[in-house]
Amino acid sequence: MVAASACARGQGTEEGGLTVALESAPATLDPRVATDAVSVHLSALLFNGLTRLDAQAEPAPDLAERWEVTGGREYRFTLRRGVRFHDGRELTAEDVVFTLRSIQDPALGSPLRGALEPVETIEVLDRHTLRLRLRSPHAPLLAALAAGVVPRPAGGADGGATGGVPVGTGPFRLARHVPREEVELRAFPGHFAGPPRLTSLRFRVIPDATTRLLELRKGTVDLLPGGLPPELLPAVRSLPHVQVLTGPSSNTTYLAFNLRDPILRDRRVRAALAYALDRDGLVAHLMQGLAEPATGILPPRHWAYRGEVARYPHDPARAKALLDAAGYPPGRDGVRFPLTFKATTGELSRALGEILQEQLGGVGIPVRIVSHEWGTFFADIRSGNFQVAALTWVGIADPDYLHYIFHSGSVPPHGANRGAYRNPEVDRLLDAGRATPEREKRRVLYGRVQEILAEDLPYIFLWHEVRFAALKADLRDFRLLPAGDFTALREARWAR
Repeated sequence: MVAASACARGQGTEEGGLTVALESAPATLDPRVATDAVSVHLSALLFNGLTRLDAQAEPAPDLAERWEVTGGREYRFTLRRGVRFHDGRELTAEDVVFTLRSIQDPALGSPLRGALEPVETIEVLDRHTLRLRLRSPHAPLLAALAAGVVPRPAGGADGGATGGVPVGTGPFRLARHVPREEVELRAFPGHFAGPPRLTSLRFRVIPDATTRLLELRKGTVDLLPGGLPPELLPAVRSLPHVQVLTGPSSNTTYLAFNLRDPILRDRRVRAALAYALDRDGLVAHLMQGLAEPATGILPPRHWAYRGEVARYPHDPARAKALLDAAGYPPGRDGVRFPLTFKATTGELSRALGEILQEQLGGVGIPVRIVSHEWGTFFADIRSGNFQVAALTWVGIADPDYLHYIFHSGSVPPHGANRGAYRNPEVDRLLDAGRATPEREKRRVLYGRVQEILAEDLPYIFLWHEVRFAALKADLRDFRLLPAGDFTALREARWAR
Protein backbone atom coordinates (compact mmCIF):
# COMPACT_ATOMS: atom_id res chain seq x y z
CA MET A 1 0.00 0.00 0.00
CA VAL A 2 1.43 3.40 -1.00
CA ALA A 3 1.65 6.05 1.71
CA ALA A 4 -0.57 9.08 1.30
CA SER A 5 2.39 11.43 0.95
CA ALA A 6 3.64 9.47 -2.04
CA CYS A 7 0.27 9.60 -3.76
CA ALA A 8 -0.26 13.30 -3.15
CA ARG A 9 0.69 15.57 -6.00
CA GLY A 10 3.00 18.51 -5.45
CA GLN A 11 1.60 21.36 -3.45
CA GLY A 12 -0.72 23.57 -5.51
CA THR A 13 -0.74 21.16 -8.45
CA GLU A 14 -4.03 20.02 -9.95
CA GLU A 15 -4.93 16.37 -10.44
CA GLY A 16 -2.91 15.01 -13.34
CA GLY A 17 -0.30 17.74 -12.97
CA LEU A 18 3.34 17.63 -11.92
CA THR A 19 5.48 19.87 -9.73
CA VAL A 20 9.17 20.21 -10.63
CA ALA A 21 11.81 21.83 -8.40
CA LEU A 22 14.39 23.99 -10.18
CA GLU A 23 17.70 25.24 -8.83
CA SER A 24 17.46 28.54 -10.73
CA ALA A 25 14.86 30.60 -12.55
CA PRO A 26 14.72 31.07 -16.32
CA ALA A 27 16.21 34.34 -17.54
CA THR A 28 13.70 34.47 -20.41
CA LEU A 29 10.96 32.43 -22.06
CA ASP A 30 11.77 33.72 -25.54
CA PRO A 31 13.48 30.88 -27.47
CA ARG A 32 15.32 33.35 -29.71
CA VAL A 33 17.35 34.88 -26.88
CA ALA A 34 17.54 32.02 -24.35
CA THR A 35 21.09 31.08 -23.31
CA ASP A 36 20.87 29.59 -19.80
CA ALA A 37 19.88 25.92 -19.54
CA VAL A 38 16.59 26.47 -17.68
CA SER A 39 15.39 29.02 -20.24
CA VAL A 40 16.31 26.73 -23.14
CA HIS A 41 14.65 23.70 -21.54
CA LEU A 42 11.42 25.52 -20.65
CA SER A 43 11.10 27.21 -24.03
CA ALA A 44 11.32 23.77 -25.69
CA LEU A 45 8.00 22.91 -24.00
CA LEU A 46 6.36 26.11 -25.26
CA PHE A 47 7.71 26.25 -28.82
CA ASN A 48 8.55 24.06 -31.79
CA GLY A 49 11.27 24.65 -34.37
CA LEU A 50 11.35 23.94 -38.07
CA THR A 51 13.48 20.97 -37.07
CA ARG A 52 14.15 19.17 -33.81
CA LEU A 53 17.12 17.15 -32.60
CA ASP A 54 16.38 13.45 -32.12
CA ALA A 55 17.85 11.13 -29.48
CA GLN A 56 21.08 10.94 -31.51
CA ALA A 57 21.17 14.77 -31.78
CA GLU A 58 20.44 14.55 -35.51
CA PRO A 59 17.99 17.01 -37.18
CA ALA A 60 14.50 15.57 -37.67
CA PRO A 61 11.22 17.09 -38.92
CA ASP A 62 9.19 19.20 -36.49
CA LEU A 63 7.15 22.13 -37.85
CA ALA A 64 8.64 21.31 -41.24
CA GLU A 65 7.31 17.96 -42.42
CA ARG A 66 10.00 17.77 -45.11
CA TRP A 67 12.73 19.75 -46.87
CA GLU A 68 14.80 19.63 -50.03
CA VAL A 69 18.38 20.87 -50.40
CA THR A 70 19.77 21.99 -53.75
CA GLY A 71 23.49 22.42 -54.26
CA GLY A 72 24.11 22.80 -50.54
CA ARG A 73 22.96 26.43 -50.74
CA GLU A 74 19.18 26.36 -51.21
CA TYR A 75 16.78 24.88 -48.63
CA ARG A 76 13.07 24.55 -49.35
CA PHE A 77 10.86 23.71 -46.34
CA THR A 78 7.28 22.46 -46.45
CA LEU A 79 5.36 23.05 -43.22
CA ARG A 80 2.86 20.76 -41.56
CA ARG A 81 -0.68 21.91 -42.23
CA GLY A 82 -3.10 22.71 -39.45
CA VAL A 83 -0.49 23.58 -36.80
CA ARG A 84 -1.93 26.07 -34.30
CA PHE A 85 -0.38 28.57 -31.94
CA HIS A 86 -1.62 28.61 -28.36
CA ASP A 87 -3.90 31.58 -29.19
CA GLY A 88 -5.64 29.60 -31.95
CA ARG A 89 -3.90 31.17 -34.95
CA GLU A 90 -2.66 28.84 -37.67
CA LEU A 91 1.11 28.67 -38.20
CA THR A 92 2.19 29.88 -41.64
CA ALA A 93 5.45 30.38 -43.47
CA GLU A 94 5.26 34.09 -42.62
CA ASP A 95 5.65 33.24 -38.91
CA VAL A 96 8.77 31.19 -39.61
CA VAL A 97 10.25 33.90 -41.82
CA PHE A 98 9.53 36.55 -39.18
CA THR A 99 11.25 34.42 -36.52
CA LEU A 100 14.37 33.80 -38.59
CA ARG A 101 14.67 37.42 -39.68
CA SER A 102 14.27 38.62 -36.11
CA ILE A 103 17.11 36.30 -35.06
CA GLN A 104 19.25 37.86 -37.79
CA ASP A 105 18.41 41.37 -36.57
CA PRO A 106 21.27 42.70 -34.39
CA ALA A 107 18.74 44.71 -32.36
CA LEU A 108 17.28 41.53 -30.84
CA GLY A 109 20.69 40.34 -29.60
CA SER A 110 19.95 36.69 -30.32
CA PRO A 111 22.78 34.24 -29.54
CA LEU A 112 21.55 32.27 -32.56
CA ARG A 113 22.39 35.07 -34.97
CA GLY A 114 25.82 33.69 -35.81
CA ALA A 115 24.37 30.30 -36.76
CA LEU A 116 22.21 32.04 -39.39
CA GLU A 117 24.92 34.40 -40.63
CA PRO A 118 25.44 32.50 -43.94
CA VAL A 119 21.70 32.78 -44.77
CA GLU A 120 21.39 35.43 -47.48
CA THR A 121 17.65 35.42 -48.19
CA ILE A 122 14.56 34.02 -46.45
CA GLU A 123 11.43 33.97 -48.63
CA VAL A 124 7.78 32.97 -48.30
CA LEU A 125 6.83 30.90 -51.36
CA ASP A 126 3.27 30.22 -50.24
CA ARG A 127 1.33 29.84 -47.01
CA HIS A 128 3.09 26.57 -46.11
CA THR A 129 6.40 26.81 -47.99
CA LEU A 130 9.53 28.88 -47.49
CA ARG A 131 12.99 29.00 -49.02
CA LEU A 132 16.40 29.87 -47.57
CA ARG A 133 19.31 30.76 -49.84
CA LEU A 134 22.85 30.69 -48.42
CA ARG A 135 25.96 32.57 -49.45
CA SER A 136 27.93 29.35 -48.95
CA PRO A 137 27.23 25.81 -47.71
CA HIS A 138 26.57 25.70 -43.97
CA ALA A 139 26.67 22.22 -42.45
CA PRO A 140 25.01 23.00 -39.08
CA LEU A 141 22.03 24.88 -40.55
CA LEU A 142 19.42 22.17 -39.96
CA ALA A 143 20.45 21.85 -36.32
CA ALA A 144 20.27 25.64 -35.89
CA LEU A 145 16.71 25.64 -37.24
CA ALA A 146 15.53 23.76 -34.15
CA ALA A 147 15.10 27.22 -32.60
CA GLY A 148 11.53 27.86 -31.47
CA VAL A 149 9.21 29.67 -33.89
CA VAL A 150 7.23 32.65 -32.57
CA PRO A 151 4.16 34.20 -34.24
CA ARG A 152 4.48 37.10 -36.63
CA PRO A 153 3.12 40.16 -34.82
CA ALA A 154 -0.16 41.51 -36.11
CA GLY A 155 0.35 45.16 -35.15
CA GLY A 156 4.05 45.87 -35.06
CA ALA A 157 4.76 44.61 -31.52
CA ASP A 158 7.22 41.79 -31.17
CA GLY A 159 6.00 38.20 -31.13
CA GLY A 160 7.31 35.50 -28.83
CA ALA A 161 7.97 36.42 -25.25
CA THR A 162 9.54 39.86 -25.14
CA GLY A 163 7.13 42.22 -23.43
CA GLY A 164 4.21 39.80 -23.39
CA VAL A 165 2.94 36.28 -22.78
CA PRO A 166 4.94 33.71 -24.77
CA VAL A 167 2.83 32.22 -27.54
CA GLY A 168 4.17 29.12 -29.24
CA THR A 169 2.99 25.90 -30.84
CA GLY A 170 4.50 23.61 -28.20
CA PRO A 171 2.82 20.84 -26.19
CA PHE A 172 2.35 23.20 -23.23
CA ARG A 173 1.23 26.84 -23.00
CA LEU A 174 2.14 29.40 -20.37
CA ALA A 175 -0.48 29.75 -17.62
CA ARG A 176 1.42 31.79 -15.04
CA HIS A 177 4.92 33.21 -14.55
CA VAL A 178 6.16 34.75 -11.32
CA PRO A 179 9.74 35.86 -12.10
CA ARG A 180 12.40 34.19 -9.93
CA GLU A 181 9.73 32.09 -8.21
CA GLU A 182 7.51 29.95 -10.40
CA VAL A 183 6.44 29.03 -13.92
CA GLU A 184 3.18 27.16 -14.52
CA LEU A 185 2.37 25.52 -17.84
CA ARG A 186 -0.88 23.92 -19.02
CA ALA A 187 -1.25 21.15 -21.56
CA PHE A 188 -2.09 22.46 -25.03
CA PRO A 189 -4.87 20.21 -26.36
CA GLY A 190 -4.39 21.49 -29.92
CA HIS A 191 -0.77 20.35 -30.29
CA PHE A 192 -0.19 18.81 -33.71
CA ALA A 193 1.34 15.65 -32.22
CA GLY A 194 -1.49 15.24 -29.72
CA PRO A 195 -1.85 16.64 -26.20
CA PRO A 196 0.61 15.75 -23.41
CA ARG A 197 -0.45 13.13 -20.89
CA LEU A 198 0.09 15.46 -17.92
CA THR A 199 -2.47 18.23 -17.51
CA SER A 200 -0.05 20.82 -16.13
CA LEU A 201 3.55 21.45 -15.12
CA ARG A 202 4.49 23.67 -12.19
CA PHE A 203 8.16 24.66 -11.97
CA ARG A 204 9.10 26.01 -8.54
CA VAL A 205 12.41 27.83 -8.12
CA ILE A 206 14.08 26.50 -4.94
CA PRO A 207 17.76 27.55 -4.94
CA ASP A 208 18.78 25.57 -1.84
CA ALA A 209 19.49 21.88 -2.56
CA THR A 210 18.61 20.69 0.94
CA THR A 211 15.27 22.47 0.74
CA ARG A 212 14.56 20.80 -2.61
CA LEU A 213 15.27 17.43 -1.04
CA LEU A 214 12.99 18.20 1.91
CA GLU A 215 10.20 19.23 -0.46
CA LEU A 216 10.56 15.91 -2.30
CA ARG A 217 10.46 14.06 1.01
CA LYS A 218 7.30 15.94 2.09
CA GLY A 219 5.60 15.18 -1.21
CA THR A 220 5.20 18.82 -2.21
CA VAL A 221 7.56 18.29 -5.16
CA ASP A 222 7.20 15.41 -7.63
CA LEU A 223 10.43 15.65 -9.66
CA LEU A 224 13.99 16.80 -9.06
CA PRO A 225 15.67 16.90 -12.50
CA GLY A 226 19.22 16.77 -11.11
CA GLY A 227 20.79 19.77 -9.47
CA LEU A 228 21.64 18.09 -6.16
CA PRO A 229 25.18 17.76 -4.78
CA PRO A 230 26.26 14.12 -5.10
CA GLU A 231 26.61 13.74 -1.33
CA LEU A 232 22.83 14.12 -1.03
CA LEU A 233 22.07 11.23 -3.39
CA PRO A 234 22.22 8.54 -0.66
CA ALA A 235 19.54 10.48 1.22
CA VAL A 236 17.44 10.63 -1.95
CA ARG A 237 17.83 6.91 -2.59
CA SER A 238 16.67 6.17 0.96
CA LEU A 239 13.33 7.92 0.50
CA PRO A 240 10.38 5.53 0.26
CA HIS A 241 8.26 5.80 -2.88
CA VAL A 242 10.97 7.75 -4.73
CA GLN A 243 12.81 6.37 -7.75
CA VAL A 244 16.21 7.59 -8.93
CA LEU A 245 17.16 7.44 -12.61
CA THR A 246 20.73 7.80 -13.87
CA GLY A 247 22.14 7.99 -17.38
CA PRO A 248 24.84 9.47 -19.61
CA SER A 249 25.05 13.21 -20.06
CA SER A 250 26.22 15.46 -22.84
CA ASN A 251 27.02 18.21 -20.31
CA THR A 252 30.53 19.49 -19.63
CA THR A 253 31.58 21.38 -16.48
CA TYR A 254 34.60 23.65 -16.86
CA LEU A 255 36.60 26.49 -15.38
CA ALA A 256 36.40 29.57 -17.59
CA PHE A 257 39.20 32.14 -17.67
CA ASN A 258 38.87 35.80 -18.55
CA LEU A 259 41.76 36.19 -20.99
CA ARG A 260 41.54 39.97 -20.77
CA ASP A 261 43.14 39.58 -17.34
CA PRO A 262 46.89 40.36 -17.52
CA ILE A 263 47.78 37.30 -15.41
CA LEU A 264 45.42 34.77 -16.98
CA ARG A 265 46.24 35.71 -20.57
CA ASP A 266 49.60 33.92 -20.09
CA ARG A 267 49.13 30.34 -21.27
CA ARG A 268 51.82 29.14 -18.81
CA VAL A 269 49.70 30.40 -15.90
CA ARG A 270 46.63 28.55 -17.20
CA ALA A 271 48.66 25.37 -17.63
CA ALA A 272 49.99 25.76 -14.09
CA LEU A 273 46.43 26.00 -12.77
CA ALA A 274 45.52 22.85 -14.70
CA TYR A 275 48.43 20.93 -13.17
CA ALA A 276 47.59 22.26 -9.70
CA LEU A 277 44.06 20.79 -9.83
CA ASP A 278 43.39 17.18 -8.94
CA ARG A 279 40.55 16.50 -11.38
CA ASP A 280 40.45 12.77 -10.65
CA GLY A 281 40.02 13.67 -7.00
CA LEU A 282 37.27 16.14 -7.86
CA VAL A 283 35.35 13.40 -9.68
CA ALA A 284 35.91 10.85 -6.93
CA HIS A 285 35.10 13.04 -3.93
CA LEU A 286 33.18 16.16 -4.96
CA MET A 287 31.11 14.30 -7.58
CA GLN A 288 31.05 11.00 -5.64
CA GLY A 289 32.08 9.19 -8.83
CA LEU A 290 29.00 10.45 -10.72
CA ALA A 291 31.12 11.96 -13.50
CA GLU A 292 34.07 11.21 -15.76
CA PRO A 293 37.09 13.50 -16.16
CA ALA A 294 36.85 15.65 -19.29
CA THR A 295 39.60 16.12 -21.87
CA GLY A 296 37.59 18.67 -23.85
CA ILE A 297 34.16 20.14 -24.32
CA LEU A 298 32.70 17.19 -26.26
CA PRO A 299 31.85 14.01 -24.34
CA PRO A 300 33.47 10.71 -25.44
CA ARG A 301 30.21 9.48 -27.01
CA HIS A 302 30.03 12.44 -29.41
CA TRP A 303 30.81 11.62 -33.05
CA ALA A 304 33.36 14.47 -33.28
CA TYR A 305 35.16 13.68 -29.98
CA ARG A 306 38.98 13.64 -30.07
CA GLY A 307 40.56 12.05 -27.00
CA GLU A 308 44.22 12.21 -28.09
CA VAL A 309 44.90 15.70 -26.74
CA ALA A 310 47.18 17.30 -24.16
CA ARG A 311 46.36 16.23 -20.60
CA TYR A 312 47.25 17.72 -17.26
CA PRO A 313 47.67 15.16 -14.47
CA HIS A 314 47.85 16.47 -10.91
CA ASP A 315 51.44 17.75 -10.57
CA PRO A 316 51.92 20.65 -8.11
CA ALA A 317 55.69 20.70 -8.65
CA ARG A 318 55.23 21.25 -12.37
CA ALA A 319 52.62 23.92 -11.64
CA LYS A 320 55.11 25.80 -9.45
CA ALA A 321 57.82 25.57 -12.09
CA LEU A 322 55.51 27.02 -14.75
CA LEU A 323 54.51 29.88 -12.44
CA ASP A 324 58.17 30.62 -11.76
CA ALA A 325 58.87 30.64 -15.51
CA ALA A 326 55.93 32.97 -16.11
CA GLY A 327 57.47 35.51 -13.72
CA TYR A 328 55.37 34.82 -10.63
CA PRO A 329 57.74 33.51 -7.94
CA PRO A 330 56.33 33.26 -4.41
CA GLY A 331 56.82 36.28 -2.15
CA ARG A 332 58.02 36.11 1.45
CA ASP A 333 54.48 35.18 2.47
CA GLY A 334 54.43 32.38 -0.14
CA VAL A 335 51.88 34.21 -2.29
CA ARG A 336 52.43 34.53 -6.04
CA PHE A 337 49.19 36.38 -6.90
CA PRO A 338 45.55 36.17 -5.79
CA LEU A 339 42.60 35.05 -7.90
CA THR A 340 38.87 35.62 -7.54
CA PHE A 341 36.55 32.69 -8.19
CA LYS A 342 33.02 33.75 -9.07
CA ALA A 343 30.45 31.22 -7.86
CA THR A 344 26.70 30.83 -7.60
CA THR A 345 24.98 30.30 -4.27
CA GLY A 346 24.54 26.59 -5.13
CA GLU A 347 26.21 24.07 -2.84
CA LEU A 348 28.25 22.39 -5.60
CA SER A 349 29.58 25.71 -6.90
CA ARG A 350 30.65 26.82 -3.44
CA ALA A 351 32.19 23.42 -2.66
CA LEU A 352 34.23 23.60 -5.87
CA GLY A 353 35.43 27.06 -4.85
CA GLU A 354 36.60 25.72 -1.50
CA ILE A 355 38.56 22.94 -3.23
CA LEU A 356 40.15 25.52 -5.54
CA GLN A 357 41.17 27.48 -2.46
CA GLU A 358 42.93 24.42 -1.07
CA GLN A 359 44.58 23.14 -4.23
CA LEU A 360 45.63 26.45 -5.77
CA GLY A 361 46.64 27.73 -2.35
CA GLY A 362 49.09 24.83 -2.28
CA VAL A 363 51.04 26.38 -5.18
CA GLY A 364 50.93 29.92 -3.81
CA ILE A 365 47.68 31.25 -5.28
CA PRO A 366 45.08 32.33 -2.68
CA VAL A 367 41.54 32.19 -4.03
CA ARG A 368 38.75 34.51 -2.93
CA ILE A 369 35.23 33.15 -3.47
CA VAL A 370 32.52 35.63 -4.49
CA SER A 371 29.01 34.12 -4.57
CA HIS A 372 25.91 35.55 -6.23
CA GLU A 373 22.44 34.24 -6.98
CA TRP A 374 22.19 32.85 -10.50
CA GLY A 375 20.83 35.94 -12.29
CA THR A 376 23.58 38.24 -11.01
CA PHE A 377 26.25 35.58 -11.52
CA PHE A 378 25.26 34.92 -15.13
CA ALA A 379 25.00 38.62 -15.93
CA ASP A 380 28.57 39.08 -14.67
CA ILE A 381 29.81 36.16 -16.78
CA ARG A 382 28.15 37.48 -19.94
CA SER A 383 29.58 40.95 -19.38
CA GLY A 384 33.10 39.63 -18.74
CA ASN A 385 33.06 40.70 -15.09
CA PHE A 386 35.06 37.75 -13.73
CA GLN A 387 38.52 36.25 -13.44
CA VAL A 388 37.71 32.55 -12.99
CA ALA A 389 34.28 30.92 -12.91
CA ALA A 390 32.82 27.44 -13.16
CA LEU A 391 29.94 26.74 -15.53
CA THR A 392 28.42 23.86 -17.44
CA TRP A 393 27.74 23.64 -21.16
CA VAL A 394 24.53 21.70 -21.64
CA GLY A 395 23.60 19.44 -24.53
CA ILE A 396 26.08 20.29 -27.28
CA ALA A 397 24.77 18.55 -30.41
CA ASP A 398 26.50 19.82 -33.56
CA PRO A 399 30.19 20.64 -32.99
CA ASP A 400 29.60 23.96 -34.74
CA TYR A 401 28.65 25.10 -31.24
CA LEU A 402 32.41 25.52 -30.71
CA HIS A 403 32.15 28.48 -33.11
CA TYR A 404 29.67 30.10 -30.73
CA ILE A 405 32.01 29.51 -27.76
CA PHE A 406 35.55 29.97 -29.07
CA HIS A 407 35.54 31.92 -32.36
CA SER A 408 37.01 35.42 -32.04
CA GLY A 409 33.89 36.77 -33.73
CA SER A 410 31.72 35.29 -30.96
CA VAL A 411 32.76 37.65 -28.16
CA PRO A 412 29.51 38.93 -26.58
CA PRO A 413 27.10 40.22 -27.73
CA HIS A 414 27.76 38.14 -30.86
CA GLY A 415 28.20 34.79 -29.09
CA ALA A 416 29.42 33.13 -25.92
CA ASN A 417 33.19 33.67 -26.13
CA ARG A 418 32.94 35.36 -22.74
CA GLY A 419 36.63 34.99 -21.92
CA ALA A 420 37.65 36.76 -25.18
CA TYR A 421 39.74 33.85 -26.50
CA ARG A 422 41.37 34.55 -29.86
CA ASN A 423 43.31 32.14 -32.06
CA PRO A 424 43.40 32.68 -35.86
CA GLU A 425 43.97 28.96 -36.53
CA VAL A 426 40.93 28.01 -34.44
CA ASP A 427 38.90 30.64 -36.32
CA ARG A 428 39.98 29.16 -39.65
CA LEU A 429 39.16 25.59 -38.61
CA LEU A 430 35.77 26.56 -37.19
CA ASP A 431 34.88 28.48 -40.35
CA ALA A 432 35.92 25.48 -42.44
CA GLY A 433 33.84 23.15 -40.26
CA ARG A 434 30.75 25.23 -41.03
CA ALA A 435 31.36 25.10 -44.77
CA THR A 436 32.14 21.36 -44.97
CA PRO A 437 29.14 19.04 -45.42
CA GLU A 438 30.97 15.69 -45.14
CA ARG A 439 30.97 14.36 -41.57
CA GLU A 440 34.37 12.65 -41.76
CA LYS A 441 36.04 15.83 -42.98
CA ARG A 442 34.31 17.79 -40.22
CA ARG A 443 35.51 15.22 -37.69
CA VAL A 444 39.12 15.95 -38.70
CA LEU A 445 38.62 19.72 -38.51
CA TYR A 446 36.95 19.67 -35.11
CA GLY A 447 39.48 17.14 -33.85
CA ARG A 448 42.24 19.64 -34.59
CA VAL A 449 40.24 22.36 -32.80
CA GLN A 450 40.06 20.16 -29.71
CA GLU A 451 43.82 19.59 -29.84
CA ILE A 452 44.51 23.34 -29.95
CA LEU A 453 42.03 24.11 -27.16
CA ALA A 454 43.69 21.50 -24.96
CA GLU A 455 47.02 23.25 -25.56
CA ASP A 456 45.76 26.83 -25.23
CA LEU A 457 43.46 26.19 -22.23
CA PRO A 458 40.90 28.98 -22.55
CA TYR A 459 38.98 26.58 -20.31
CA ILE A 460 40.07 23.88 -17.90
CA PHE A 461 37.67 21.07 -18.73
CA LEU A 462 36.69 19.35 -15.49
CA TRP A 463 34.13 16.58 -15.97
CA HIS A 464 31.16 15.16 -17.84
CA GLU A 465 28.51 14.48 -15.23
CA VAL A 466 26.33 11.41 -14.93
CA ARG A 467 22.75 12.68 -15.22
CA PHE A 468 20.21 11.75 -12.57
CA ALA A 469 16.64 12.57 -11.62
CA ALA A 470 14.61 11.80 -8.49
CA LEU A 471 10.89 11.35 -8.99
CA LYS A 472 7.80 9.87 -7.38
CA ALA A 473 7.61 6.12 -7.86
CA ASP A 474 4.20 6.34 -9.53
CA LEU A 475 5.40 8.67 -12.31
CA ARG A 476 5.71 6.65 -15.50
CA ASP A 477 7.37 7.06 -18.91
CA PHE A 478 9.77 9.83 -17.86
CA ARG A 479 13.09 9.41 -19.65
CA LEU A 480 16.43 10.96 -18.84
CA LEU A 481 17.82 12.71 -21.91
CA PRO A 482 21.58 13.32 -22.28
CA ALA A 483 21.10 17.09 -22.68
CA GLY A 484 18.89 17.28 -19.59
CA ASP A 485 16.02 18.90 -21.46
CA PHE A 486 12.41 18.67 -20.34
CA THR A 487 10.85 17.40 -23.58
CA ALA A 488 10.44 13.94 -22.03
CA LEU A 489 7.72 15.47 -19.85
CA ARG A 490 5.45 15.38 -22.89
CA GLU A 491 5.22 11.58 -22.56
CA ALA A 492 5.31 11.33 -18.74
CA ARG A 493 2.15 10.25 -16.94
CA TRP A 494 0.89 9.21 -13.52
CA ALA A 495 0.16 5.54 -12.94
CA ARG A 496 -3.57 4.88 -12.82
